[in-house]
Amino acid sequence: MNMKLRKANGEEGHILVKSFEMEDPTFESESPHVARATFSNPKSISFTFTSELYLGKTVGSKVVTSGVQSLTVPAKGTATKDFSVNMPALTIPSDIFHCYLEIKEAGVLVITFIADTDVTVIVTPAINVTGIVWT
Repeated sequence: MNMKLRKANGEEGHILVKSFEMEDPTFESESPHVARATFSNPKSISFTFTSELYLGKTVGSKVVTSGVQSLTVPAKGTATKDFSVNMPALTIPSDIFHCYLEIKEAGVLVITFIADTDVTVIVTPAINVTGIVWT
């Protein structure tokens, strides 16, 4: 599913996210998943930055994260990055989280994007009957 990203905070213009893709945004608690972002560099020099995808309730509240990853986007070019995340462990049947993509240059936050579709995490009931015993 191709999702749109909008600016949550920071400055635009350094790096653009051309596309942001993930599966259907309903996931099982604690299951691993990958989101893929394609970055575009409108500048005439290459640009190296770090990025981190995370789920949370507000900007900066990182419930789960992909971890910080480095990426270089060539001048006037594009680059693709995969972000692996394990969905949050829930103690309730379901919860909804915003999906954020944070971009930093030299450790300084440049921009945080938020996906236009939230991620729903669920716990599917699983009851195992080990056997029936007559007494």
